[in-house]
Amino acid sequence: MKETDRVVASGDDKKRNFVLVPLTGVYLLAMLVTLSDLGRDFPFMGQLYKGDEAEHLIFTNSIASLYLIVGILKRQRLTLWLLIAYNFIASASGMANLIMLPVQQVVTATGALVPDYGYRINAFCVFLLFLLLNVFLYFHRDRFDNKSIYLW
Repeated sequence: MKETDRVVASGDDKKRNFVLVPLTGVYLLAMLVTLSDLGRDFPFMGQLYKGDEAEHLIFTNSIASLYLIVGILKRQRLTLWLLIAYNFIASASGMANLIMLPVQQVVTATGALVPDYGYRINAFCVFLLFLLLNVFLYFHRDRFDNKSIYLW
């Protein structure tokens, strides 16, 4: 291998890492938004959880998000499939909440200051965001080249 080949390879690695930076930011923001709901009721899969149950769900979601963020930074192959599963669960939960729970109950419980139609539009946009993230992940699956199953 020539010296110039090594330079090109390191340039590819920089491009490879740069593609995952916005993805890391999206999941970091999602984790922070979830943590900001601590102490409030938490809608999940068509049920509204209160008190300790809500706090446990929020904590579990935040830990899972943290694992996914570290996995993205390490370009772990297992994390790719966990991200896709996480996105499907989050989008299914959003649609289940929209269909099964009265919108006004969710808006009041979460402390949101939006009208009913605003919540519906927001829930649908989040659903689309998670589906688009899955498409992005699928087309950039070659970026996740670390085949180790361990993060550390």
